Amino acid sequence: MRYALMLADLAAIFVAVDMRFFAPAPAWIERHYSNGYYPHIDTALRSVAQPLPFSAGDALAIVFVVTLGTWLFDTTRDAFRRRAFGKIGVAGLRICGLLALIFMWFMVAWGYSYGRIPATAKIIVDNGRTNEDSVAAFADRVIDELNSNADAAHAERVPSVAEMGARLGPTFEAAIHRLGDDASYSAPPIKPTIFQLFMTASGSDGFMDPLTHELNVDATLSPYERPAIYAHEWGHMAGFADESEANLIAVLACTNSSDPLFRYSGWLLTLFNLPSNVHVTHRLSALAASDIDAIRRRYARQTNPTVAHAQRTAYNAYLHANRVKAGYASYEYFIRWLTGAHFDENGLPLVRARTRSG
Repeated sequence: MRYALMLADLAAIFVAVDMRFFAPAPAWIERHYSNGYYPHIDTALRSVAQPLPFSAGDALAIVFVVTLGTWLFDTTRDAFRRRAFGKIGVAGLRICGLLALIFMWFMVAWGYSYGRIPATAKIIVDNGRTNEDSVAAFADRVIDELNSNADAAHAERVPSVAEMGARLGPTFEAAIHRLGDDASYSAPPIKPTIFQLFMTASGSDGFMDPLTHELNVDATLSPYERPAIYAHEWGHMAGFADESEANLIAVLACTNSSDPLFRYSGWLLTLFNLPSNVHVTHRLSALAASDIDAIRRRYARQTNPTVAHAQRTAYNAYLHANRVKAGYASYEYFIRWLTGAHFDENGLPLVRARTRSG
């Protein structure tokens, strides 16, 4: 039995390494995973996790850490007592095998989404419209849009999560279908999480658990940030792993909405992702400027620089490991699509014919 378990561990490690370094071609992933297996996987995972009143991902994390820690402590103590140091090596192999199984689950449940055909190969971009002057003109438009929607956004009643999902649904679906999804994805609930303190300390707005397909959003976000952050994480749940693609989906879903609060939220997300050196000539209204200042002050008050740096470094390494060459900087890439693409009458970017199906 011991040797059988060791062989199982080695087999799991071998399969995990193979999945990491020998991914299928993007066209295959786009057609057979993103628009094949993945929607069914998402439905299955959400049918189990979402009805729970707590985060299944949190529960699994607690069970994993407590069980692994207890087992590792007992195994190490017993090995030293008996001077059977080979047990420590076996324990290390067992941990690697377990991590390999988790990685396999990650890849099948969501991770292959990193390998689908990228938006850069789908969206038609006019490079002549992505120069410094064009981005500056777009930045002025962002200011104008914020000013024109600020009053109506503040006058609106803050929607519940269910209302937000239902009202964003049509424009969200239009955005993901334009970028390559054939399936539809119902609006997810927002789960409370044990990682709330970490999110505020690290400056993270939210995350989608790739293992359970649950959505968590920072509880301290203002009502004007929440719709765009919600749509961003919902975009991840719809199979768009790239951060800039999720940002683009969020902005398209929000700014194409008839709801001024959602439009305001989408333009806020855009503003915070503009290049730091962009030259803006238009001025924010007092109300919009007050909201932006409040958001910045909240981040400055809550964020721990050490935690934020560690989180950014770790996530940057994670993105590079998943073949996102730009790493953390990929969040801002959608600005190039917003300035360089041509848009139809529905506010959606023009794309190359059927690249989404491989």
